[in-house]
Amino acid sequence: MIRHGRFFRVEEFIDARQALMTREEFESIALHRLQTLYPRARFLKAGQLEIAILRTPSGRPSAHRLRLARAWAAFCQHGERFDLDGYLSRVVGTVEHKLPADWAAARATILPKLALADPLSKQSPDALFYPLAGELGYTLCGENAELNINREQLERWEVAEECVLAAAIDNLQKIWQRASIVAWTVQDHVRAFHIELRHVQKASLILLPQFYEQAAEILGCEALWAAVPNRQFLVAFAADDQDFRQTLEPILRKEWDGGVPLTRSLIRIEDGEFSLED
Repeated sequence: MIRHGRFFRVEEFIDARQALMTREEFESIALHRLQTLYPRARFLKAGQLEIAILRTPSGRPSAHRLRLARAWAAFCQHGERFDLDGYLSRVVGTVEHKLPADWAAARATILPKLALADPLSKQSPDALFYPLAGELGYTLCGENAELNINREQLERWEVAEECVLAAAIDNLQKIWQRASIVAWTVQDHVRAFHIELRHVQKASLILLPQFYEQAAEILGCEALWAAVPNRQFLVAFAADDQDFRQTLEPILRKEWDGGVPLTRSLIRIEDGEFSLED
């Protein structure tokens, strides 16, 4: 589905007029409540409506990521009647649980994860990474949280890395079917587009052949630039559109500063091949 719009991100226009605070204030309060509820845990803001859990409530190292999109929507709807502590307790309470015991149970929720410049990756030295203009790893993706996968876990599952990659891409292809493509137009001419998709790291979609095929059709070009300043932002435009590139630069700077960064560089895609801007 293609929707046309001006130069903005749809999430920024969530109607919160009836809420008692801004989204940023809500994130700050949620982070404070988490640290109060779980003093042995460690939390860190990791992007728009996302909080990284670096240490679990029992004090164990962790690479979970907690999503607040549903909590924010519920707060906007119910205001002070929304039980934030109860919501956070339900979600965080699941992170102490073990990963699925077998590969068959994990296969349906595993996804690829870009980790180009992620400082949190240092918290997981055994994480699996593949080269793609930086690094590529894997994560188990739930409705409100996600968990990184390391090599030791694959050994427990007795599954080859090739099988994990194949499953992750297969799951990502299914998610692509739910994505919305929002076109950026100037005088009725499509100059770029970005991806809208809830509860999934949008940047990972550049891994799909379908992304390149759709981009080439929409933009009418064989070579394009994809910008992924953070995991929740993915915009593409024609490689020869220098005017639009200059227009995009301040938006990318803002996105880089607004969450856990991936890369300041653009990724060139041509005939399905990737290269990182020098």
